[in-house]
Amino acid sequence: DVTYGWWAGNAFVTNRSGRFIASHAAHTGLISLAAGANTLFEFSRFDPSVPMGNQGLVSIPHLAAIGIGFDEAGVWTGAGVVTIAILHLILSMVYGAGGLLHAIKFPEKIEDSEVKQAQKFKLEWDNPDNQTFILGHHLIFFGVANIWFVEWARVHGIYDPAVEAIRQVNYNLDLTQIWNHQFDFIQIDSLEDVMGGHAFLAFFQIGGGAFHIATKQIGTYTKFKGAGLLSAEAVLSWSLAGIG
Repeated sequence: DVTYGWWAGNAFVTNRSGRFIASHAAHTGLISLAAGANTLFEFSRFDPSVPMGNQGLVSIPHLAAIGIGFDEAGVWTGAGVVTIAILHLILSMVYGAGGLLHAIKFPEKIEDSEVKQAQKFKLEWDNPDNQTFILGHHLIFFGVANIWFVEWARVHGIYDPAVEAIRQVNYNLDLTQIWNHQFDFIQIDSLEDVMGGHAFLAFFQIGGGAFHIATKQIGTYTKFKGAGLLSAEAVLSWSLAGIG
């Protein structure tokens, strides 16, 4: 039962899982649109003779960190920047179309869908099996993203501020180092250790996701735990995105 005002957050989609997906697809589309448009804007006014920190840039420095737009010596080339921007604009239209379909054409409740596989992703905050099933899929996607990042650094290379150049980084999967750095990760000064941490996280998330999908709820289930499960995951994912 909804006991708070209609204006509070996602109150309107509390019991409408299909509309819940539509709102999130729309938000994702807006984020992708903003990223692509801002990248093109910064590309049009970027001056390689002036430090990026003095130009108020946001998107290009992030691309530079993963070796896009600059050669191995850190010299501006612009290669790939426009491609990334346009890709984000195209994806924003895909997300927007998906949001419109879920908002207008598809059932407002996933459980009413004719696709049996989709019915499994209905939101039941008081059903622990439903919550862990959805959480498991989210964790697997996060793990795949980590694998992509680690492989990108290994094959293409990322910017290393220590040598002021783009270089290929092979991950150092040293569990002792990972354990020792869990509380002082800000002091890590090796990209190999950073990539090793991401590789371990990928394995941990995919393994945990598979476990959540294949098993039932373990331990005592409470209403608070169910209501906060995906919310806590969302906060963690945004935190990881910010750290990245």
